[in-house]
Amino acid sequence: MECWGLSKCESWLYWSLMIHILVVWQTQGDCIEEERNALLEIKASTYDSKMDHFLPTWVDHGGDCCDWERVNCNIISGHVTDLFLYNLRGMNDVDMELQSKYQGNKLWPLNVSLFLHFKELKSLNLSYDFLDKEMIMKTGLGRLSSLNKLETLDLSKNFDLDNDILPSLTALTSLIVLDLSYTGLNGYFPSNEFAALENLEMLDLTQCEFNGTVEIQGFERVPILSKLKTLNLGSNEFNASVMTFLNNLSSLRNLDLSNNPLSGLFPAQGLAKLMNMEKLDLSYTGLDGTPNIQELPNLHDLEVLLMTNNGFNGTLPMKALSSFHYLEVLDLSDNNFAGSIPSSIQALSSLRVVSFTNNELNGSLSDHGLCELKNLQEMDLSHNMLDGILPQCFNNLSSLKLLDISSNRFTGKLPPSLIANLTSLEYIDFSYNKFQGSFPFSSFSNLTNLQAVQFISADDKFEMETEDPIGWIPMFQLKVLVLSSCNINRHKGSVVPTFLLHQHKLQELHIPHNSLEGNFPTWLIENNTNLEVLNLRNNSFGGIISMPFHRNSYMRWLDISGNHIINSIPSDIPEFLPNITHLNFSRNAFNGVIPSSIGDLSELQILDLSDNELSGEVPKGLLTNRALLSILKLSNNKFHGEILSGNLSLGNIERVHLDSNNFTGKIGIKSKNKFEFMTVLDISNNFFTGVIPSWISNMGTIGDFSQLVIRNNSFKGRFPCGTASFSFFDISHNSFSGSIPSCLNLRDVEHLHLGSNRFIGPIPSFFRNLTRVLTLDIGNNNLSGIIPEFLGDLSTLRILLLRKNKFTGSLPNHLCQLSDASLIDLSGNTLSGSIPSCLRNITGPKYLAFMKETVSAYPISSYYYYKGVLDRQFTSNDRSEMFEIQDEVQFTTKGLSLPYKGDVLDIMSGLDLSSNKLTGEIPEELGFLIQIRALNLSHNHLTGPIPVTFSNLANIESLDLSSNGLTGKVPSELIKLTSLSIFNVSRNNLSGRLPEMKSQFGTFTETSYEENPLLCGPPLANRCKTNSLFTNPLVEEDTEKWYNIDMTSFYASSSSTFFVLLLGFAAVLYTNPQWRRRWLDRVEDCMFACYYFIYDS
Repeated sequence: MECWGLSKCESWLYWSLMIHILVVWQTQGDCIEEERNALLEIKASTYDSKMDHFLPTWVDHGGDCCDWERVNCNIISGHVTDLFLYNLRGMNDVDMELQSKYQGNKLWPLNVSLFLHFKELKSLNLSYDFLDKEMIMKTGLGRLSSLNKLETLDLSKNFDLDNDILPSLTALTSLIVLDLSYTGLNGYFPSNEFAALENLEMLDLTQCEFNGTVEIQGFERVPILSKLKTLNLGSNEFNASVMTFLNNLSSLRNLDLSNNPLSGLFPAQGLAKLMNMEKLDLSYTGLDGTPNIQELPNLHDLEVLLMTNNGFNGTLPMKALSSFHYLEVLDLSDNNFAGSIPSSIQALSSLRVVSFTNNELNGSLSDHGLCELKNLQEMDLSHNMLDGILPQCFNNLSSLKLLDISSNRFTGKLPPSLIANLTSLEYIDFSYNKFQGSFPFSSFSNLTNLQAVQFISADDKFEMETEDPIGWIPMFQLKVLVLSSCNINRHKGSVVPTFLLHQHKLQELHIPHNSLEGNFPTWLIENNTNLEVLNLRNNSFGGIISMPFHRNSYMRWLDISGNHIINSIPSDIPEFLPNITHLNFSRNAFNGVIPSSIGDLSELQILDLSDNELSGEVPKGLLTNRALLSILKLSNNKFHGEILSGNLSLGNIERVHLDSNNFTGKIGIKSKNKFEFMTVLDISNNFFTGVIPSWISNMGTIGDFSQLVIRNNSFKGRFPCGTASFSFFDISHNSFSGSIPSCLNLRDVEHLHLGSNRFIGPIPSFFRNLTRVLTLDIGNNNLSGIIPEFLGDLSTLRILLLRKNKFTGSLPNHLCQLSDASLIDLSGNTLSGSIPSCLRNITGPKYLAFMKETVSAYPISSYYYYKGVLDRQFTSNDRSEMFEIQDEVQFTTKGLSLPYKGDVLDIMSGLDLSSNKLTGEIPEELGFLIQIRALNLSHNHLTGPIPVTFSNLANIESLDLSSNGLTGKVPSELIKLTSLSIFNVSRNNLSGRLPEMKSQFGTFTETSYEENPLLCGPPLANRCKTNSLFTNPLVEEDTEKWYNIDMTSFYASSSSTFFVLLLGFAAVLYTNPQWRRRWLDRVEDCMFACYYFIYDS
């Protein structure tokens, strides 16, 4: 009976299903003709001729319209239920932004009434379409209210839509989901309009322009949006007062307030009544202080709490969070939390995702706490100050998929057993810690789900061992592998890891800075047909580079810089790697010419062939009509030819580096484009001639500040005026003439080099506006006049070079205000007066200004995206990818004019006042310039003693006081200057015993003291004379030494002595007649003898 009943039941179900299928089959034919025609009219309403490309199936003879793309129908009635007409142009976000900014925002003058034909329409998506607001208002958005089944309306990312559409939306009372994000809505929150949408459950107003608070009257008495469950208000300008309105939305479950200036303390009271809350996002809201989460005891259902990028401080609020038993996602990243991770975190047993990245957490990790979270799937502790050894109990987190502990201070040896148990692991990053010893990569062998591994060592104490045990075979197939500065197989020949032979799904492989040896591993490209990024920079690969056997159309990024690859660049690169965008062959030993085929790489964006031995002319195809090429670097080779002559057509190129080659010719005056995107032009150290065309002064008008470096060429004439805003401007070592051009836009310049030209006239007054300048070099010109006082007002100035001009007058005291200056060179002028004692105020820089910054970097835009709750696009942290034009100056020290470049300018400190007409004594206050490394006061008219305070110059390396009128002794206290390597006091009036030949003074020869005749003692041949019989110890201790002569007293005593002798002689003659007669006879004989001598001659 039971079997019969079951059989009968099954039979009835079978026949019912067959009848249902038959009915559907008979009723589903073509879609409703009225709706079909409406769809065709919608397509025809687009004025963009390219629209056919996006709706190719929407044609008159296209069959059933329910089969058309972007259309869903009811399978029973055939009526259209869903229309997905978003982004009909197929543009990405960048294109969309440019279209919005430069092309008037409008794409589609849509007639809204066309949608009235779709009686059963439930969902309408018109996002990303640049809808014409005027047309929408004209055709009546409110008429959609007749579509009483319409539940979802998406108008997001239509930038022309604003508050004018809101009254029309109030009629759409059937709406459950409304998306108005990324539109032009603005002002106060329009609560009265949204109040009519009584069925609304989801409202998205992300990144509109709402500000202030909510404008509504009586909302506490009248239920508003009583069914609303999800409200997205992210990226607006709401302040904390919005919480009063939100506290009355009792049905709310998901609230996004991210990127709003709420400011102040955690809004506990404003959230207290939202007892159904499941997800709360307060990221980027400017909240600070210690979050008083303990005042939210009613949020029992909270599952997701996001408070990233605020100013929260104190310790992690784990005790306050312990009442949220269902909490699964906790993101407190990018705050100022300090202290250790408390063990009380174990109370949050439901946690699946936790992120504490970018805080100030410290201390070691406890064996209790994180290790007890058995459900944990994603854990990010990166960018903190956590230290100690990783707890072994981490191997109990068997559900862990993502583990990121990078950029901390973990130490010790990584135990392989810690990793082996994490069988669910997909993404791991242990970079930038202080791990030591070797780690066997085979520890990952059984992690079948592993996709991404990143180890970037912070020092030289970590070694990645990949060859032990011999022959191990991985069970994983990686998509991303980064092993940078890991000393891979240092004790086993620095070979390329052999386990890579078994990897066939790699998308990105970064193994730079490992001194790996052998020939270029072409097999890595052959084995991984989807490989997109291969980074082998800074290793020791040699031999020649060859292309893979098979074409790889996925490869985008190839970097083999800093190796020992020889021979010529392969000409078949476009054939086997046709879609390459980044090609870096710099710092190798390539020779020969650039193959003309390189010009066929149509997707090429970055080409760096610098620092090789390449020669010949650059192929014209590499520089002509390059629509995508943004960076071209050919520096430090042997190229020649007139590369910039004629009509230039460089497309939208941003950075051009042609420095240190043998290029010649003039720069083309006429150009087919305006170089609006060019931000860097470096053609220094070549043989270019002629005048500078005006386009150079107007480059880079779109984008960042421009950088121009044309030093050490043969340009002449006047520099043209222009509108480009330069941050780096170096035209030194040319033959530019006339006055310094005041019509250039140098207001934001940081490095200004005009030296070694033929500029004349005074220092221009517009220099007072250089409020950001770090380097000012106008030396080696024919400038004249006085040094203006306003130079002392340039508070950011670090380097001031005015040497070898014709400046006159005294040193202005205003220069003493340059407290951060490190190099000042005023030598070779005609400055007079005394040296200001206030120069002691120049205490040196308080922060680093010349360290390498990310002025520009090769942007490694990863193609791998880890999809998790903590979504992240993989980014390579290879910091050496960064490059910039480094500042360089010439400064004379140790008797040589030496170049100082880049980082060393933050260390080097010097003052050069030599070859002027300065007078007076050397201020003893100069002895308090303790940071100074070079001091040159030579070839002036300085007098007085050498200040004993110079013994305080602990960092001094070069001290030149020669060719002055200095007197007194060489202070013996100077032997304390242990860094002093050059010391010159020659050609002065110094006297006395030289300091003992100890420490650095034992290295100085007699040339340091020559032409000081009163100096004595080694290393001079002149020995000091002493007389022990008349030595008085008391005299030796006296401050007045035997060799100090008072010239006034000397002349007075000599005159009085002569007068006394003359009187005594007269008295003798007067009292003795016989002597008197003899003296008179002698005088008479002398007179006759003189007379006859003169007469005879």
